[in-house]
Amino acid sequence: MAKVFDRVAIDSWLRDEIVQKFPPGGLGDIKLGSPCIVNPGETAVFVRSGEALGTFEPGTHVLTTANVPFLTNLLERGLFGGKNVFTADVYYVKTTDLTMKWGTSQPIIIEHFNRSPGASAIIGNGTYVVKVKDPWRFLKAFDAFRDSVRLPQLKDRPDPMMGVMMQDKISELAQAKNLGPAQLQSFSQDLNDLLVGLLQQDFDAVGLSLVDFNIRMGLHPNSLEVVTNMGYGTSYVQKQQADAFVAAAENPSGGNLGEIGFGAMGMAAMQNLQNQQGQQRQQQAPPPPQAAPQPAASSGGGDMPDVMTPQQAADILQVSPEDVIAAIEAGDLKARKIGSAYRISKANMEAFLAG
Repeated sequence: MAKVFDRVAIDSWLRDEIVQKFPPGGLGDIKLGSPCIVNPGETAVFVRSGEALGTFEPGTHVLTTANVPFLTNLLERGLFGGKNVFTADVYYVKTTDLTMKWGTSQPIIIEHFNRSPGASAIIGNGTYVVKVKDPWRFLKAFDAFRDSVRLPQLKDRPDPMMGVMMQDKISELAQAKNLGPAQLQSFSQDLNDLLVGLLQQDFDAVGLSLVDFNIRMGLHPNSLEVVTNMGYGTSYVQKQQADAFVAAAENPSGGNLGEIGFGAMGMAAMQNLQNQQGQQRQQQAPPPPQAAPQPAASSGGGDMPDVMTPQQAADILQVSPEDVIAAIEAGDLKARKIGSAYRISKANMEAFLAG
């Protein structure tokens, strides 16, 4: 038989506790007219059959049908456990600031196709501060319907989520702001502020507010090697360009967001050099047999990798990576999206070339 409670409150919290259920250990009947005490820094959510009945902010609330609408609704639906009692789970959620430590266990790959070598490997560590702003959404997102939820248990969910969010959002910034290794080498406060604004949308979805963000991001010391091994920027000229970008980052004036356009002439010069070398390779290549010219669809098939990045596909097609992505998004070139990156199979590329 369920115990009848004439007072609803949480009297003490563990230091790192975020959620407590009342009553703990099972169901309980709550007597009508009982006080529901919500202390500062708490929110109480009444739940029945997986549905939120109501939320109480800090204060003392007398549980009567006269001032609690959901009790009237329960009465009309005949869901009272007795004449003067009703059954509900009450989840108390801390709404104070929660400080989380975070760091990259593996480099985050940031794609920037308009800047050589096409991607950078980023690492970072530090802390960020969140607080619960939508308790019901938070409880559902983190499956926190338990007697007690503590901070280490909560971190199991946002830590990997944070890595995915950072990869997506920094890649968006890199594309939108034309960032390359030089700018990512020294992650400026301007970039940090922009990143916070983008990340808040994802925290909203799980009922959290991003209060503070102190994650120090920077280029992996072996970034070029990491991204080259993944298929980005495999030409010697691209490696030289990337080295030049990293060297430029050591210039104190090279990493400021306000100077992202700096070095455009150098970029143009290096691009011209790459184009010239490409023309030289074409001139040096032996002409195809006159009697049996190869169709365009198979011009690069022999050297085509089984799986390609948009950059590699662009090199084969002699277009920009943006043109390749536009063809993918238009449905003309079939590709698979993994996270925020596209990958194109050899079969799909050959089908595209064949028309």
